[in-house]
Amino acid sequence: MLLRILLLLFILLIVPDAYIYLRYVRRWTCRWLMRALTFLPTILLLLYMLLVMQHDDMRTEHQPVVGLFMFVFLLYTVPRMLFTLLDLIGLLFLPRYVRLFAMTVALFSSILLCYGFFIGRSRYVVHQQTFYFQNLPKEFDGYRIAHFSDLHIGTFGDGHQSDVTDIVNLINRQKCDAILFTGDLVNYESRETDGYKQVLSQLKASDGVFAVMGNHDYSMYIPAERAVREADIQELQRRERSYGWTLLLNDHVVLHRANDSIAIVGSENDGTGRFPALGNLPLATAGLCHVMRNDTATYVCVVDSDTVAVPKDDHTFSILLTHDPTHWRRNVLPDTRIDLSLAGHTHAGQFKVFGWSPVAFVYDEWSGAYTEGAQVLNVSDGIGQIMFPFRFGAWPEVNVITLKRQ
Repeated sequence: MLLRILLLLFILLIVPDAYIYLRYVRRWTCRWLMRALTFLPTILLLLYMLLVMQHDDMRTEHQPVVGLFMFVFLLYTVPRMLFTLLDLIGLLFLPRYVRLFAMTVALFSSILLCYGFFIGRSRYVVHQQTFYFQNLPKEFDGYRIAHFSDLHIGTFGDGHQSDVTDIVNLINRQKCDAILFTGDLVNYESRETDGYKQVLSQLKASDGVFAVMGNHDYSMYIPAERAVREADIQELQRRERSYGWTLLLNDHVVLHRANDSIAIVGSENDGTGRFPALGNLPLATAGLCHVMRNDTATYVCVVDSDTVAVPKDDHTFSILLTHDPTHWRRNVLPDTRIDLSLAGHTHAGQFKVFGWSPVAFVYDEWSGAYTEGAQVLNVSDGIGQIMFPFRFGAWPEVNVITLKRQ
């Protein structure tokens, strides 16, 4: 993973060093030894990075090593980079006051990084949301869902294993009708879940726990033959089912209340670029009434073992679990009439200030609720972390969604 951002790491490390040396160190001292010593922390950090790169494969035992390195690296480089950028602005006007401001911002960023690493990653919150739908069946008015995403359970191996129990207890305390998980149970491989079966099996809801797989659950980062990766995927699926979870792989279940029903639809991960694109919405919704937009004017459905024709305006109210939020605009909106889609994947960048995150440059829909006509997408900020165990602003969350008739 570090290889993917190696250029960014070097920029964060080298640019502030060069600026601070040219702007300040050369003016402060003429002694070559003192000048050389200013580069010592950078040299040590480079050596540390080279050492950590030997373990840059996201294996369970290596994830704490990489996480600690990212904290030390960012704690050293981010304040210096912020100071550099702001101090450059100060060259244009009011240099003394801008320099003081730059130093204040650098100090604040250090405090923020420490808070996010030591406290923010475990600051679990419950985000209450209510969505209104005209076609929600009457018996499901007030139906409550606990949605969580991106557990990334391997990241808890750095001494935070008990957090998984806290998460399960937090979800169960919401006493929802259904629990829906939108993928990324692991970072790298199925054995990250070793020792967690008992606690994950304790997730309970009256209608059950339903899950889909995220990109990390497809063993895409294991540098091995396809057969090895496929075996690991099958093992992870077996483990999820052993927890009592219903794993929906381009499939659905129908929930009943008296004479009314809704469908929980699960798509396999459908991403872009290097991420697996395995979603098949026609297959996932097969047998549901008028969920796909290309359904004919009258549609033959099976209801309680009887074959009936229903009007075109009548369709199965559907909730889609899909890991990647880009799936919504690419396929869900143009091809389906799915009412509510739930996703994760973005983590809201694990950093958010005043409702904004740098991840907004990458994703159009990345946190919270989005509407298009009568269709709704809700993107969870997730509850775990990947690579850098840190959260600030984008606190690890459980989304409690209440469905209401409009």
